[in-house]
Amino acid sequence: MQKYMRMLMIALVTANLWGCAEPKKDLRIEKSGMVSVTATVKAVDLQTRMVTLQAPNGKTFTLHAGKEVINLPQVKAGDEVVAVYSEALAVRMAKPGEVRDETTQRIGRATPGSKPGAFETIERTITADVKDIDKTNKTVSLGMPDGGVLIVKVQDPANLEKVKAGDNIVITYTEAFVVSIEKAKK
Repeated sequence: MQKYMRMLMIALVTANLWGCAEPKKDLRIEKSGMVSVTATVKAVDLQTRMVTLQAPNGKTFTLHAGKEVINLPQVKAGDEVVAVYSEALAVRMAKPGEVRDETTQRIGRATPGSKPGAFETIERTITADVKDIDKTNKTVSLGMPDGGVLIVKVQDPANLEKVKAGDNIVITYTEAFVVSIEKAKK
């Protein structure tokens, strides 16, 4: 029994040392960004549903608030419109046999009687096939689910060392857009 335990320990130590000699290269990329814009309501025409806004730089512009803006009567001159756009990208190695091609969309708006507001998020997750890697130009050719090929410029060249032609990667791209109306500042 001791002989088998000793052989098992030697095998475990050897496996651990072998694993340390060649560090596992795992592709994991996560990036995100957000832009926020604020404008002040200058006028609201409820008959035509036109809203005049003034940007922080002083320029004015007019937008049409469609019928889906159910709370337009709540908007008054002096209110602030805040629009936020964000996007995020995540890339990782696909698990064996993992095939993804899905899109989810969520839409919401303010409750009746409150200040208007809305949001929309769209998330797309796909599995792409690494077709070719061009280290000189820092690009990767990806086989997309629709059969097309997308050539992507790689920002961090170290990521080129983590994949090879024939690998499958999972890409998730998320966009979100939120608009809210805040009460006039007193």
